[in-house]
Amino acid sequence: MAAGKGKNMATGPDFASETLAWAAEAGQIAKGWLLSPAAWSQFGLLALAYLAARIIAARLGPVLRRLLAPGGKTGLLPTLRGFALRFVALVLPVLAYGLTAMGEEVTRSLFGSGDVIAFGKRVFLFLAARIFVREVLTDSFLRLLGRYVLIPAMALYALGLLDDLSLRLEETVVELGNIRFSAMALLRGLIAGSLLFWAGSWSNRQSADYIKRQEELRPATRELAVKAVEVMIFGAAFLLLMSIMGIDLTAV
Repeated sequence: MAAGKGKNMATGPDFASETLAWAAEAGQIAKGWLLSPAAWSQFGLLALAYLAARIIAARLGPVLRRLLAPGGKTGLLPTLRGFALRFVALVLPVLAYGLTAMGEEVTRSLFGSGDVIAFGKRVFLFLAARIFVREVLTDSFLRLLGRYVLIPAMALYALGLLDDLSLRLEETVVELGNIRFSAMALLRGLIAGSLLFWAGSWSNRQSADYIKRQEELRPATRELAVKAVEVMIFGAAFLLLMSIMGIDLTAV
């Protein structure tokens, strides 16, 4: 553990200098974009893609809402339709991303470059992530996770910093006795663990409700079955989490 901390402290100034170097490089790239006719053509394609996506979404959105509206009905199919209805909000950024991807192929074939339009694609994905968290997710825990994990990650991806940050976290090693894992594995484990145990809690509640409705079983049998299912669900979640983090269970 001490070795991991030492490495983090030693790389602090390096990280600051790399950040300044990245900022200077970003400034040079932005200046090059402003002075490049090819870049301006890509900006124009981005604007056209967004405008076309807005027009298509304005026409397609109401149609999808009418088709997917549950209409006050209950049951599995209306529930699924209501769930799908929340994704209509993503039509605009997804369309913009798709049209931009087609525009990227055109610009790369004509100019041999597509950096500006590739950046635009990443921005549209960032916007889709924001809409997904704000309008699609309804569970408070998932929305919190989306706000503080998904959106920052997509912002870093849009700026082209996600790969560099991931590499730095992979290179930072944490040691706990005989167990060694990277900081990236720890972060990945925290995120995956949160999702796994949220899913486990939901599955456990559904299973417990189902078992308790089985009137033919004795109360003691129902309680035993509920506990057994709970152990199985969270045990499987723990093993899957250890696998995701890359921890060798034989060391445990």
